[in-house]
Amino acid sequence: MQPAASPDSSPATTVQDLSGTSLPTVEELLDESAAPEEPAPPAHYRLPQAAVPPNIMLQSAVTRLVEQKEQIDQVARNGLLAGLLPSEWSSSPGNELRAFVASVVPFASDAARGETTAARVPLKFLLGHSQRWGVRDVAEPRSLSAYLASDDRANSGSPEHAEVMLLAPLGLAWAHSGRSRVGFLRSMGVESMAARVTALPYPMAAQLALYQVHCDGLPQVWCVLDKRKLRALSAPALTLPLLTAYGVDAPQSWPSNWPDPSEVGAELALARTGKTVAEVDLVKLVDKIGRSRAGEAWAGASLMQLHTWVPRWRFFLASFIGLPAGLLLLAALALPGRVEAAAVAAALGFAGGAIAALAAPWIYAQRKHLS
Repeated sequence: MQPAASPDSSPATTVQDLSGTSLPTVEELLDESAAPEEPAPPAHYRLPQAAVPPNIMLQSAVTRLVEQKEQIDQVARNGLLAGLLPSEWSSSPGNELRAFVASVVPFASDAARGETTAARVPLKFLLGHSQRWGVRDVAEPRSLSAYLASDDRANSGSPEHAEVMLLAPLGLAWAHSGRSRVGFLRSMGVESMAARVTALPYPMAAQLALYQVHCDGLPQVWCVLDKRKLRALSAPALTLPLLTAYGVDAPQSWPSNWPDPSEVGAELALARTGKTVAEVDLVKLVDKIGRSRAGEAWAGASLMQLHTWVPRWRFFLASFIGLPAGLLLLAALALPGRVEAAAVAAALGFAGGAIAALAAPWIYAQRKHLS
């Protein structure tokens, strides 16, 4: 007796299964681009992460600023913002990123530097300069991103090494060397970049104050450090969220006992003529205003005290030499026996008048015109 055939092994079922199977065509087998690209395995790094403050609000503000800078770079690359961005952001080729930080983060400076270590900086906290090239400009973006993101880029002697400045209290960093790769690595999904990281100080939040003023008919926001050094914010929309998340109070009204905003604005205009960031020392400005107001006061003075006084020599020679000589000649003709007495009297009279005219305080002048 033969065993009953299994349904799975019946010829009808086998033919039915083969007819429902679709095999790839020869063209699909030969087409390499049709196969989906496998994701690259996660990279393993040895360097530690750069330390940032654990303030969630501050980290969010820093991330937002980095995203805004990335968007500005993309639009500026297309030439759509020509003439609309602050002039200092593009007036120093090679230092555009440093100028951006100086204007957006007031009183940020790399003059006083802390310790430099090799570390990995999270790209979400790192400012770069993405106007020059991107993913579309690279033939092999995956291999290049792996090369630029490697820990070896933190070695100062290695090729294509990177240097980063980190404002430690803010957790905001910007690339000093290798700034063009930041946007490229971010677009490739890389989370951190290896670099030589230099820690920089930043004033405490209590040392900074923000003021909303109207100067030259336009609303402006000024930042004051230690109630003395003042800088105008070029882009308040970028700066205010960062500083308020750091702990600085919202902009207040200008104190009435401080110099008038118009006087501060005039001093800022003079400071902008230099090559450094426009900054006003309020203490020196108060002293300058006091001396200027004192110089406007009127006081009695003599001609010898006027440092702007220039004598008219022809009139002087004619009046103080020619006139006495003429009078002496007339006296000699009219009074031949009393020439000596007339000469002495005329000489003493004109000498006394000259001394009185030059030295006696018989005129009024402003103190700023006195020597």
